[in-house]
Amino acid sequence: METRIIKLEEFAGEARDRLTRIETRLDHMATKEDVSKLEATLLRWFIGTAVSLTALAFTAAKLIH
Repeated sequence: METRIIKLEEFAGEARDRLTRIETRLDHMATKEDVSKLEATLLRWFIGTAVSLTALAFTAAKLIH
């Protein structure tokens, strides 16, 4: 019985170390909120760029014609 307890205590120590490493890695990962903010920012940039390029193309076409 005592050997089982010793093995369980060793496993608990190893599990604690592994959990600490996992938590350390998770600190550097993006959250859903971070991804959502990035998506909104990129969408605004893409729409703004598309509108600007369209306006530039129409202006150039008007000046050339």
